[in-house]
Amino acid sequence: MFSSVDWNAIAAPERRARGLVIVLPGIEGLSRWNKSIVRGLLAANVPYAIERFDWTTGWRPLAIYHLRARKLQQRSADRLAEKLIAYRDEFPTQPVYLIGHSGGGAMTLKTLALLPDDKKATGGILLGPSMSPWYDYQPALDRTTHGIWNFSSWGDVFFLAIGTTVAGTVDGYHSPCAGMTGFAKRHTASSASIEGPQLYERPYQLKYASRWNFAGHFGYVAAPFVRDEVAPLLIDPRIHIEEPST
Repeated sequence: MFSSVDWNAIAAPERRARGLVIVLPGIEGLSRWNKSIVRGLLAANVPYAIERFDWTTGWRPLAIYHLRARKLQQRSADRLAEKLIAYRDEFPTQPVYLIGHSGGGAMTLKTLALLPDDKKATGGILLGPSMSPWYDYQPALDRTTHGIWNFSSWGDVFFLAIGTTVAGTVDGYHSPCAGMTGFAKRHTASSASIEGPQLYERPYQLKYASRWNFAGHFGYVAAPFVRDEVAPLLIDPRIHIEEPST
């Protein structure tokens, strides 16, 4: 079911005409972990073009540098925003999603915030983002039509609590991340007074273990988890906007 990835085939023009999904890696850059995200999407028969966008230097030993390199992050976010705008110029109404793991989740927020009001993405999916819980996600949220989903886990202690308390979050705090705790500022689907796109929190649930997500930092990228919990959001986000039971 989880076969090797034909990168040329999944970026083919016929898929691109249906929609676009861009996967952003963590601070390690392109790796088997973000490839696993792609394999999960393909297993769910996501029909859109799928690409990985390496926002890092491409050199894994500089992972901590990638975490805190503001100029690198800004240049990469600018490049990706330009790519999304070009796609919107070509396909004004097709689905466009960003999926970011860890540092890539933080870059998803940074990139979405750069989009013009008339070139919005459909949505963003954050898999254990290494942003602080106090980060203002509203500018990014406002540049989507369907919202942002934040998958978090209290079990992600080593990377998103200890690691970022020592090394810092992408936005410069020395604290646990929203990928562990969720965001402090929350819009919920149950608030009838809130209109427009919202942020939907997806804290860890025990059922995820059956999808090979055991609450750690790399459970988010397990192909069965992506197939069953992430990919359906891309196909029809309306069926997954309710708050999960805890």
